[in-house]
Amino acid sequence: MFAPKYTITDELLQYIAQIEVIRANVAQARILPERAVELHFRATVEKTHSSTFIEGNPLTLKQVDSVLKDKGLTRRKYAETEVRNYKKALDFIDRRKLASAPLQVEDLLRLHELAMKDLLPDKKAGAFRTGAVHVVNQDEKLKYTGPPARSVQKKIHDLLSWIEAANESVHPCIAAAILHYQFVSIHPFADGNGRAARLATMLHLGMRGYDFNGSIVLDSHYAQERGEYYAALHNCQSEKYREGQDLTSWVRYFASGFLSSAKVLWAQISVLSALEPLSERKRISQSEAELLGFARQFGSVSLSEAREILPHLSRRTLQRMLKELADNGYLLPSGAGRSSRYNWRD
Repeated sequence: MFAPKYTITDELLQYIAQIEVIRANVAQARILPERAVELHFRATVEKTHSSTFIEGNPLTLKQVDSVLKDKGLTRRKYAETEVRNYKKALDFIDRRKLASAPLQVEDLLRLHELAMKDLLPDKKAGAFRTGAVHVVNQDEKLKYTGPPARSVQKKIHDLLSWIEAANESVHPCIAAAILHYQFVSIHPFADGNGRAARLATMLHLGMRGYDFNGSIVLDSHYAQERGEYYAALHNCQSEKYREGQDLTSWVRYFASGFLSSAKVLWAQISVLSALEPLSERKRISQSEAELLGFARQFGSVSLSEAREILPHLSRRTLQRMLKELADNGYLLPSGAGRSSRYNWRD
């Protein structure tokens, strides 16, 4: 049974309290839908750039944006594949976080498969490793050895069981920190463990309603100081995998980075709110912004999908909301009856 060891310090509580204040402010913010969707897409680009940059991807933020918009860079095919794959994994997160089922092994395998497609042999993408794993530094000096392959699946199951139980008693930020650390320590895949861990962490936060509508970018904090990120992990790890390590310093580091990322997001929203010109178009609520964000990401949204996105709202309320978004020029309705959809209007 997995039972992480950590201490809730006064400093950690201060971080959590500040995160809660910012989360409430973000939830209450009212900005034009174009800005809300722009924030989400900007976050997607930045997440993709930052997480792949941590793993050594050479593309700049502007080049990543071009790849995701299909502007067709013709060089650095491996780097472009990394970027497109990571975006597909983020798309999966946007859909999966809407379901009520808890985080499952299949989710982790799917995230890895999407992130590592064409970067690893097919039999290794989306499959737990079958051999030993060793982490080395730039000088090829051994830094860490993961647990035996035969124990990987059980350790992942134990971790997910703890995560599910933690939903009732552990703050989402702390649970995310533990998930991130333990996933990296298990090192369940032959390669791509870092990006899979960060994706799994974002999925967990999204499922707990703590990804700030998909607009918070934790990876940029890690990417700015990769040395500090890896040091924070290794400071809690011994040279070989073992459980029972005190994770207090890692949880504090993670929460500090989360708070820093939340402050960046709130600053962006504050600027947009302050500078937003008066407009004849109706300002929308956060719920409406979530529907538009989904439609922007996947091209359209149906009533059934709207009910998954906003399960606390009635069917009639959602029907009215979608119709108003269409009447105000944000969405374009098509089809009829159960086949009706509301398409993103470019």
